[in-house]
Amino acid sequence: MKIRMLLVGALMCLFVVDATAQVPKPWLGTWKLNVAKSKSSPGVPLPKSWIDTVEAVEGGLKQTSVRVLSDGKAVRFEYTNKLDGKDYPWTGSAFADAISIKKVDDYTTEFALKKDGKVVQSGRTAFSRDGKLRTITWKGTGVSSGQKGEGTAVFDRQ
Repeated sequence: MKIRMLLVGALMCLFVVDATAQVPKPWLGTWKLNVAKSKSSPGVPLPKSWIDTVEAVEGGLKQTSVRVLSDGKAVRFEYTNKLDGKDYPWTGSAFADAISIKKVDDYTTEFALKKDGKVVQSGRTAFSRDGKLRTITWKGTGVSSGQKGEGTAVFDRQ
């Protein structure tokens, strides 16, 4: 009986570990935009500030993004995603209503932001091997400007 209970407990631990194993540890935590290292197309301004908090949840990740846009407007976006390339709700924005993220490897993802099923922005997120930097490269419509362009946003781990 004790052996059976130990086996059941061990299996339950494996399921809990497996639920968050999909999200590599370098991705988790709080990330702050380094405006000096970031750039975007003319007419597509970067936010004045941008802080993302990424946490592991069962089967994937949850990200909360708090930004002060170039016009001074404060916004908050949230999503939970399983990194399987499928669309999941993106809340807090008229800009997009869904996001799909596909894990390429432990240091890279590809994403697409969508509005009414149409891609409005796509790109790639890369994490440094030492876990100190996160770089998002994107192409499409700017969140605050509504203008087409591209950019690179560099984040420092907090």
